[in-house]
Parts: sequence; structure tokens; C-alpha cells
Amino acid sequence: MDSRKERVEEIKNDLRLWYSEGFNLEPIYESLKSRDVRGFVELYKKYKRLIPEMKRYQEILKNYNEPQAVRYLKILKDPTQYEEYEAEIEEYVQKKRTVEESEDEIFNLITGFRSGEVRSGLNSGFTFDNYVVHDGNELAYTAAMRILDEPGSINPLIIIGESGTGKTHLMNAIGNEYIKRGKSVIYKNSEEIVLTRNVDFDSEILLLDDFHVLLEHEELHPLVNLIIERYSKVGRQIVVASNFDVSYYAIEPSLMSKLEAGLRLEITNPPEEVRVKILQGKLRNMGADVDEDVIFYLSKNISNLSKLVAVTKKILALSKILGEKPTIAMAADVIQNRIALESGTSYLVEEEKPYRSIAHFKEILTRGYQGVVITRMNPERFEKQYRLHTDVYWLTEHETTQLSIKPILENINYFIEKFLEGKHVVYMDGIDFLMSKNSPDSVIQFIRHVVDAISESQAIFILSVNPKTIDERYLKIMEREMEII
Repeated sequence: MDSRKERVEEIKNDLRLWYSEGFNLEPIYESLKSRDVRGFVELYKKYKRLIPEMKRYQEILKNYNEPQAVRYLKILKDPTQYEEYEAEIEEYVQKKRTVEESEDEIFNLITGFRSGEVRSGLNSGFTFDNYVVHDGNELAYTAAMRILDEPGSINPLIIIGESGTGKTHLMNAIGNEYIKRGKSVIYKNSEEIVLTRNVDFDSEILLLDDFHVLLEHEELHPLVNLIIERYSKVGRQIVVASNFDVSYYAIEPSLMSKLEAGLRLEITNPPEEVRVKILQGKLRNMGADVDEDVIFYLSKNISNLSKLVAVTKKILALSKILGEKPTIAMAADVIQNRIALESGTSYLVEEEKPYRSIAHFKEILTRGYQGVVITRMNPERFEKQYRLHTDVYWLTEHETTQLSIKPILENINYFIEKFLEGKHVVYMDGIDFLMSKNSPDSVIQFIRHVVDAISESQAIFILSVNPKTIDERYLKIMEREMEII
């Protein structure tokens, strides 16, 4: 394949990826339709430059449930909007980080729990003794064991995974173990290197967290090249952690060959039973007494490890202030975070079980709204499990004496429109069921129609979706059309 064909294929692959990730490609499509070659090239270059940075902000902001964060996440689906809000989003992220640091200090003061000591930039609380191995991190753990015994045998070791999957814990565990074995170690967050434009080459082991931040700055690629070259010598080791695969970035051949000479391994979020075990271990280390039912509730509702620990710490601090043991009610209140959902807005909640969406639904009912539920669950079971006293319609094909509605899109659309006058809140789940009975594209069109209708009313629409049951492409479209909470 000649270089021109390779370039065309690269562009096509990028466009497919951006579409699957839910980014707004309408401006690019319009330039293609109008055969505006120059406009297309300029837009493509802009998207190529901005999207990696936008994805980094998405990874950070998705951990916050505040309306402002939700608004920014929607903006971060559209590169043409992002440029206008870039400075504003950066300022918001920095403020959140400052607040989180303050919250950690307050948490330690209120609870009396101690934070890990920092040594060589490492957190001594992150060790292999409290690192839980599961299917999603087993390969990365195995590679870590090998480089501990044979530094430089895998160089660089690249650990990939979204925020909160335990990359930082594994990096620190590696560093702490090397120190035990008499090695000199430096652990750095890549943002420090972006600011200083410098790195220390005196240690035997270098651990670089948030490596994707460095790759976003193409002007620093020569420095990255030098770093890997210096630490690829006999007996030295470099380990980097990145939210995204290095192949996503435009990297010149010399640097890419160095990265490909190492090993790239992905870490994914652990399953629920492993999250329970991890949370139990962290609470035990803190000396915190939390009932099993609260631990199970938190682990069931929060898949991201970082967010799980952060929420748990807030609950512990709240329990100390109230002088009560942590309860499920307290946990649900913190998870909900008292977001005031706004009228005329449609919200998407991605969850395996509808705990968060029902918590929001209940909160809206307390504000004087009339509620209606459309669900795949038997209405009697639904009302009993979630303690709801409102109209619950069973989304089913079966004949039943209970309130029900068949999976016919036109009928559901007409049904929902009846609740758009006045203050109503409509909860719905079962989108995967609808897609099995209708074409997925027609279901997406149905959702778009509902979202448009809601936007011109005083009603609120809450859609609960299990992301494991929906094709990622359609999930990304729904994320773009609705507010994410």
C-alpha cells in the first residue's frame, strides 16, 4: 500500500473511531458533502489535535455529578465548541483538584485516619500486599513481577486503563518494592514534566503516571524519546501509565518504535465481588467500621475504584459529623449528591441496576412533580424493591392485568407525550429490549424525538441504561443527545 492510500486509511480509521466515541462529526460530513477539500483537511487536523485533550478532560469530569461537569461533558463531544470553553474547563478541573486536596485534609482531621507517607514521590500505602489481582489486571501484575526480578526485561512497560482502574496503585506498588530491593526510584506525574520541561535521569527506575498528558504535547515528543532512550539501558527500567493507548497519538517513527519495543497491557475495572474485597481492605487499613451491607451497596453502584474510595471517604466523614455508623441511606444520599435535575431536560444514567436513577426520580417527586415509570421489571416487584408509589407501566409483549405498554415505538412515544404538560417526571428503562424488538436506529430516532419533545416542556425524562447491554456506538449517540449523570 503506497503512502497516499495509507494516509486515506488512517483518516477513515480516525473518523470511524471518533464516530464510535460519540464525537460530533457533522461539520466534517458537511465539508465532504460540499466537496470543500481545504475545509475538510483543516477540520480533520483540528479534530486530530483536540480530541486527545478532550478525552483526557472527559476521563476527569465523568467522576463528578455536578450540573456544571455534566454540561462540560456534553461540550467535550463537540470539538468545534470545545475551543471556546477550553480555558473555562481547565479552570474548573483545577478548582476541583484543589477542593479534593482540601477534602482529603479535612477527612483526615475529622476521622483521624492517616494518609500514606510519600517517599521518592511514592505513596507508601500502595503496595502489592493490598493490591487485589483480578482478571482485568492479571497480565499487568504478571509483567510487574517480571520486571521486579529482571529490571529492563520489558522496557518500557506501558499500563493502559481509564481513570480509577488501579494504574496508580500498581505503579506505586512497583516503586515501593524496588525501594525495598535497594533500587533508586523516581515517580512523577507527567503534568509536572509538562510544566518543568525537564526530568531527572539519575535514578535506576522511572515511573511516569498520566503518560497520555505528555503524548498530547507533540513539542515534548523529543524529550519523551530521550527519556525512554536513557531508561532503556541495562539494569534500568521505565514504567508508564496512560489513560489511552499510545497508538491513538500522532507519533514520529523513532519514538513509536521505542514504545512498540516494550509491552502495552490494559487494566480494566474489577467486577463487583473484587470491588467489595478492595473496599474491605482499604477500610480495614483505615481502621473504619462499616457494615457489610453498606460495602456491598457501594461496590454494586460504583464501578470506578477511585470514585468508590472517594465516595466512601465522604460517607465516613459524614458519619463522624453525625455521630452515627454509615448506613445505606447515607451512602445513597452521597452517591446522589443532591443534584437538582432541571425541567425540560433529558438525562442518561449508565448503571447495571437503576439505583441512582431511581434516587433522582424520588428526589424530583419531593419537588411536587407527578411521576410515571416505564420498565421491563414486573410493576409489583419494581414498586416493592424501590419503594415507589406511582404509576408503573410494564414494558412487555405479554397480556397482563397490570398497567402495561407494548414495545411499539409509536405507542410509547404517544404515551410519553401525554405527560409533557405540567410538572411530570418520566423514568424509563428497557432500551436493550426495545432494540431487540425494533431496529436500533429506529430506537435512537425515538429517543431523539422524546428528547426534543421534553426540551419544549416542563417535564423531566430519566433514561436508565445498562451499558453492558447496548452496542457502544448507540450508547455514544445517546450520550451525545442527553445529559449524563
